[in-house]
Amino acid sequence: MNREEIKQRVFDTLGIILVDKTAIHEDSTFKDLALDDEDVEKLLLRLGSEFGFVFPDAIRKRAGDAPDHVTLPTLVDLIVLMRREEQPEGSAHTQRHEGRARTARRAKRRARKKG
Repeated sequence: MNREEIKQRVFDTLGIILVDKTAIHEDSTFKDLALDDEDVEKLLLRLGSEFGFVFPDAIRKRAGDAPDHVTLPTLVDLIVLMRREEQPEGSAHTQRHEGRARTARRAKRRARKKG
C-alpha cells in the first residue's frame, strides 16, 4: 500500500468519525478538525486496527494534548513508518490488506460506472 492509499484511508476513517466533513483538507490539524479526546482515540484505534498496529502512548498523548501540532500529513507519515517497522514487505498480512484495497477500489469504480 502506498502513501496515497494510506492517506485516503485516513480521510475515509475521519469521514466516519466527523459530523462536519468540510474541515478535512490535505493539511488539516486535529485542532482544525475539532477532534476531542474521544474522537482522537476512536481515530487512532480504528487506524491502528486497520493497519495492524497500536499507536504508541506518546503519540496518543501528543494528539490529545497538542491537536494544533498534529497534521494529517504527519499522521499519514507516521502510519507509513509504523507499517514498515511492523510488517516486512510481502508479508501475508500486507498482501491481505493490499488485496482488500484493490477489491474496494474495483467496487467503487464499478459503482461509479453504473451510477
